[in-house]
Amino acid sequence: MLEADGICKSYYGNQVLSPVSFRLPAGCCIGITGENGSGKSTLLRLLAQIEQPDRGDIRWNGTSVLGNRSFLRQHLGYVPQNTELMEELTVRQQLTLWHRACGLRGALPHEVLNLLELEPLLQKPIRQLSGGMKRRVSIAAALLNRPDILIMDEATAGLDSNYTHRLLDWLEAHLSRGGSILWCSHHPEELERLCNARLVLRDGRQTL
Repeated sequence: MLEADGICKSYYGNQVLSPVSFRLPAGCCIGITGENGSGKSTLLRLLAQIEQPDRGDIRWNGTSVLGNRSFLRQHLGYVPQNTELMEELTVRQQLTLWHRACGLRGALPHEVLNLLELEPLLQKPIRQLSGGMKRRVSIAAALLNRPDILIMDEATAGLDSNYTHRLLDWLEAHLSRGGSILWCSHHPEELERLCNARLVLRDGRQTL
């Protein structure tokens, strides 16, 4: 189980996220909703530990994992709202880099490459890809280590509908295997399909 306990964040003295607490059990998907600027992406970045919270704790099965790089690489996959890829690398180089950072060896998993039809793109530089192709690479990077927890911020933005359907099917199977998801989306049908519960943010504050 992933637990967030009193997560807070300020920038330059401006409080952008007030205490947020929740529990994410195995096999559960929580939808993160709220208007633009409500703190959704900030919360997900803090949970993925791209940034550190000012206060609060993140626990996995009862143990604090703040700053624990081993936990992040073994158990968590993160798809940011904006694709954060290295433009000078090829798709294969980008995915291999993260694959090795997760402590994995051998070939890239065919399941992930096939899901997002990346085999034809492996030799292409990231800078030559369309926005939708970059999104597919970003999703693939999050899935490489077969994580227990997926943190996905507008993951289907820019995806063709066929890849969206494939991804949602895969995520339902992930939940049925005991995986868990934090899912941020503006699409009600995606939230309805995947989520067991919702966490609503308003001006950085948890309302439910």
